[in-house]
Amino acid sequence: MDGVRAGTSLVAVLMAVLASIACPTTAHALDADITSDTAAQFYEMRSPTGETVISRRRLTTTLGASVYDLLNRPTDPRAPQLSFRIRLRYDADYGASPEETNVSNFGRLVPGFQRGPVDLMYGYVEGRRFLDGWLGFRVGRQYVVDALGWWSFDGGLVKVTSPYYLAAEVYGGLEQRGGMPLSLPRFERDGVWRGDRAGYAPAEWASFQPNVIAPAYGIAIESTGFTWLHGRFTYRRVENTGTSNVSPFLNGFRNPVIYDGTRLSQERFGYAMDASLAKVGGVKAGFSYDMYLTKFATVFASVDAYVSKRVTVSTDYDFYVPTFDADSIWNFFLAMPMNDLSLRANWDATDKLSVAGGFRGRFFGQQTGPENTTFPSSPNGLPQANQYPSSGVDPMGGGNLSARYRWGEGVIGARGAGDFASTGDRIGGDVYAERILETRYVMQGRAGVWGWDDKLRPGRDAVSVQYVLGAGYKLFPRSLALAEFEHDINRLAGQRFRVMLWLTLAVAK
Repeated sequence: MDGVRAGTSLVAVLMAVLASIACPTTAHALDADITSDTAAQFYEMRSPTGETVISRRRLTTTLGASVYDLLNRPTDPRAPQLSFRIRLRYDADYGASPEETNVSNFGRLVPGFQRGPVDLMYGYVEGRRFLDGWLGFRVGRQYVVDALGWWSFDGGLVKVTSPYYLAAEVYGGLEQRGGMPLSLPRFERDGVWRGDRAGYAPAEWASFQPNVIAPAYGIAIESTGFTWLHGRFTYRRVENTGTSNVSPFLNGFRNPVIYDGTRLSQERFGYAMDASLAKVGGVKAGFSYDMYLTKFATVFASVDAYVSKRVTVSTDYDFYVPTFDADSIWNFFLAMPMNDLSLRANWDATDKLSVAGGFRGRFFGQQTGPENTTFPSSPNGLPQANQYPSSGVDPMGGGNLSARYRWGEGVIGARGAGDFASTGDRIGGDVYAERILETRYVMQGRAGVWGWDDKLRPGRDAVSVQYVLGAGYKLFPRSLALAEFEHDINRLAGQRFRVMLWLTLAVAK
């Protein structure tokens, strides 16, 4: 529990520091905002025989602060601005066994697992509208969100915004990776298991790779100044450094082959655009391209049509193929792309009642070569097998329908969905309601029935019934304390219970 206590103490210290920033002893013309979200979960996962498989006592809390107008300038929308933003997260699992982090316990150890990690989600100083509006910058840990997805790094970003409807960004630093201080592996490329190997013998858990710094840089060019159109082109490259085992399995008869030095982790570029016209509709489209694998990783497009003031009809297409870190062995294997197509609609029947629904389909397939290619015979005279078989298209589809009715400080709704495929089906629905009494007391409830049929594992079909009851109290605006109790029942897992406690705080100065 030492690590958990240390994490809790660190969060308490950081809260005090941030409070002192937001409430300085000397008054200045600056604005500050402090927010906090805390969720506690208590539940156990049991096998059909009743044996406790996993016990969880999770506490997740985030603490954020923003301080604006650090330059203490008079209110002027064209004046330079300097601000500071930070958010920390503490995600502890008190139900986990300490042996899961014990390097000497090979049977229970989970490499890379932390019982109470503290990570810096973001923390940076940001400047805007310097040099007569041309220059902006951010320094610190920050997010980049574009056609390449969510990404986080420690470093600097410089943005030049011209009066000619064009802006350019240049950024560089170190990619946020697990095993580094105040970091998690959430934003790494998939395919390599990395982390802090302190205390591990060289021959232990060879598949768990040491994590070291990953230099990264990127550029972006985007449109600016248009109210109805926005486009952004982006390029990013990340390098791997340090050592990496060629094989994750050590046989003890020879020294392992190890990569060393600077090498490619990822190199991608992409483009995304969106346009909209009032009373007509909107269009979004984009793609990302993996330069290491020389293939498109994602392609997407969406069209929204405003049929009337109360009816919107939309269609979406998404193409996705898994891609991995350049060090990963998964690059050797074939990846099956997914093609998703959906049609959806939303109808605001009245100011209080809205109805939404849609249909969706997904298609898998991998064409790797002609099926009937004639291959030369092998040296022993036997015909060689087709090394490049193709897979047939495997479709699946489904639909959903939902309705919501609002009155005063209350809402009631229902939703249902179904998914159907050759490998299995799932169908069900639930109803929910929320009512706020006297603007402060919160009452919530949800009940549902869901069933599934797994055709790959006969006998594993089941119907699950669940209900959730919640009660809360609004402490003050943007702040809420809420408790939830959940009960799930099905013939495979028996009965499961979960208790969740939520606390959301927001203080502005």
